[in-house]
Amino acid sequence: MNANAPSLDLRDLVDYQTKAVASHYDIPPKFFAGFLGPRMAYSCAYFANDDDALDKAEENKLLLTAKKLDLKPEDLLLDIGCGWGSFIFYAAEKFGCSAIGITLSGEQAAFVNKVAEERGFADKVKARVLHVYDMDFPEKYFDKIVTIGAIEHMDDLHRVFLKSATILKDEGLMLVHGMTKPWASREEEIEGITSEVGEMVKEHFGVGYWKSLWEVMEALEKSGFEILDHENITRHYQLTVERWLERLQENEDSLVDKVIPEEKYREFLVFMAGYIVGFETSNTLCNQILCRKIQCGDIRPALPLTRENIVLLPRKD
Repeated sequence: MNANAPSLDLRDLVDYQTKAVASHYDIPPKFFAGFLGPRMAYSCAYFANDDDALDKAEENKLLLTAKKLDLKPEDLLLDIGCGWGSFIFYAAEKFGCSAIGITLSGEQAAFVNKVAEERGFADKVKARVLHVYDMDFPEKYFDKIVTIGAIEHMDDLHRVFLKSATILKDEGLMLVHGMTKPWASREEEIEGITSEVGEMVKEHFGVGYWKSLWEVMEALEKSGFEILDHENITRHYQLTVERWLERLQENEDSLVDKVIPEEKYREFLVFMAGYIVGFETSNTLCNQILCRKIQCGDIRPALPLTRENIVLLPRKD
């Protein structure tokens, strides 16, 4: 349990986290569309070049994630913390996968299911309002699992990853994408020393349980996952938030008092500026961890000898 998590029993904790996260995400999607790209991807994009537009970087990120997960048309994919469905729609459109997304936001789930119906994907893409602790899927149900930008809201990663391993097929791939903090900062938090960044995140999101990278990896390994690849993508998140901030400021007139109150708009400005500083000063990190469900002693499937299959190359002008 995280040192800063409230002391509640499991059901009360689930209710608390659901309400806290919903308070951030249950804002009209039109507001988020005012600064996100066309796929409504509310997470780190991926830049092959410093001057890539946000839209291009979002597509890069979706492709990179799909490549790491080695998506196949027959795959059934689970997205834990699916947001507005950017990755599950991409997986269905580009790779023919079927996908289920879970979120704590009723607004997000309604948005995903409405868009799926409108775009003819209702038989392939579905979203549910479901807490990660309450996942009730059958054992060995999914071929692939992804979680993008959601571990930051989870206090007990061991519980999450153990449950994920249970519902993932043997040798199935899981990709964990999320922010962490350097151990020096994490150690201070465990000792009860709060930071300005940490307080800002808790104030803005309602919950924020950033672990160190090794804690995330430890939880994965203890849950029956073998780590195949790790990539530090912190610089990409800084570039992402810089572009979000620019777009948010450009669209101020169409958003303030028309979609959201000015106070909430200003809160997002401060939040984004704070993240940019956090990334610049190495107080905040972002990582992608690819792993496979496998038990010690099992015969390991043959893996590619290089990373060529899971990298994006910069364009050649």
